Amino acid sequence: MSEDRFFAHAFHRSMLVAAAASLVGMASAQLPLPLYEPFNYDASTNLTTHDGWTITGTNTLSPVQVIANSLTYAGLPTPVGNKVAVLNGTSFEDPGVDVGPASGENTSVFVSFLVNVVNPGNTTGEYFLHVCSAGQTSTDFHSRAFIRQSSVTTGAFNFGIRQHNNDVIQFETADRAAATTFFVVVSYDFVAGTTNDTSRMWVNPALGQTTPPAPDLTASAVGSTDTDLTAVGRLNLRQPSADTALSIEVDEIRMDTTWANVTPAGSAVQDWSVY
Repeated sequence: MSEDRFFAHAFHRSMLVAAAASLVGMASAQLPLPLYEPFNYDASTNLTTHDGWTITGTNTLSPVQVIANSLTYAGLPTPVGNKVAVLNGTSFEDPGVDVGPASGENTSVFVSFLVNVVNPGNTTGEYFLHVCSAGQTSTDFHSRAFIRQSSVTTGAFNFGIRQHNNDVIQFETADRAAATTFFVVVSYDFVAGTTNDTSRMWVNPALGQTTPPAPDLTASAVGSTDTDLTAVGRLNLRQPSADTALSIEVDEIRMDTTWANVTPAGSAVQDWSVY
C-alpha cells in the first residue's frame, strides 16, 4: 500500500466536508473514522478555516495557527504538511472537529499525535487535547491529555491523563525533556455499565503492533457525576489558560477504533480513503 494512498485521505476528507457543508452547514459535518490530520495547510493560516475545524465553545481570541514544518518521529510514515502551535492566554480560541461518531460497550477510541513541548508551563498542569460529544457547544470533556512542569527537574515535564471532571489527574513520574518530539496515544474506553468508562495514555509505544501494550497511565471515572459518553463525536485541541505558560506544537493526529491504524510503522500504512 503506497503512502500516496494514505495521504490522499486528507484530500478525500476535504471533499467530503465541502459536500456536507453545502447541504447542511460546516458546523454539522462529521468526518469519518479513521481520521488522519497532517495539517497539510498553508502556514500562518487559522486552523478553523480548514477541513471541518470549528471553534469549540465561545472563546475567539488568538486562533490556533498552522506553522511551518512538520514534527517527525522515527518509525512513523513520513509526515506531510505543517503543524500547529497551541499557546496560552485569556479566552484563546479552542478548535475542534466533529468525527464518527464512535461508540459501543467494551470498545475503545484511540487518538495518536506528535507533540513538542516548547514551554512546560507550571507544576499544576493543564490539558491540551480531549474528546467529547459531537457539536461545537459540547462541554462533556473526556480523555484530557495533560502536561505539567516537573517539580524535580528544571525545564522537564510530565504527561498526564484525566477521564472527566472529578477523577484525579494521573501524572507519570518520568521526567520528559522539553524541545523533544514525543509520540503519544490517548484512548477513551467504553466499559459495560454506567459512570465507569476509562481513559488511557501511552508515551512512545512500539509502532506497527495490532493490539495495545499495557498503558503508561489509566484514569477512571469517579462517582455518578463523572458521566460516560454515549459516543465520541468530537476531537478538540485546547489552548491553556494564561497563568500556565504552557505552549506546545502538535502534529500528525490519527484517530480510529483500532490500535493499528493510529500507530502505523513506516511503510505499513493503511488505506484511509473515503469511498
